[in-house]
Formats: sequence, structure tokens, C-alpha cells
Amino acid sequence: MMAAPATQAGPPVVNFTVRADVTGCWCVCEQGFDKALAEFADGTTAEQYAMRLAESKPNWKVDVYDAAGELVGTYNSEDDSMPRPAPDAQT
Repeated sequence: MMAAPATQAGPPVVNFTVRADVTGCWCVCEQGFDKALAEFADGTTAEQYAMRLAESKPNWKVDVYDAAGELVGTYNSEDDSMPRPAPDAQT
């Protein structure tokens, strides 16, 4: 009887979102959590924070929404054009 081949599942994908709340604050959230990880006065700063946070994870995705709630950008660790931290980088 042959053993089933071992599958190498990588770390799970950590999903982040950047979106404005009803007060106009820009929130960075992690999927599965109700409370924002951080809040900012502007969307650009929130997006930069989300990207730096995401890049500290091996597998990640960031969805960015505009003030109207429309998806305007998606970034992920599978995109070869996105910078990634070195595997041995300490955060």
C-alpha cells in the first residue's frame, strides 16, 4: 500500500482591509476581527500602514476601498511586483 503524498500547506493568508468608517476615519482591519487595528485621518496613510503590516506576514492580501465603499485596489503576497520582506527579517 502506497502512502499518500504529503501536501505542503503554507501559512494561511492574512486578509486586511482599508476603508473609511461613517465618521470619515480610515480604518485598517484584519478579517475575522471587529475592531480596527488602527485608524487614520487619511486613506493614504492607512494604506501605507496596512501594506507595512501585511508585509510582515508570509502570506497576505490587502483590499483598499474608497470613501464610497468601492474596491479600488487589491495587493497580495503572490504578486511578484510587490516588495516582500526577506525571509529572515525580524519584525
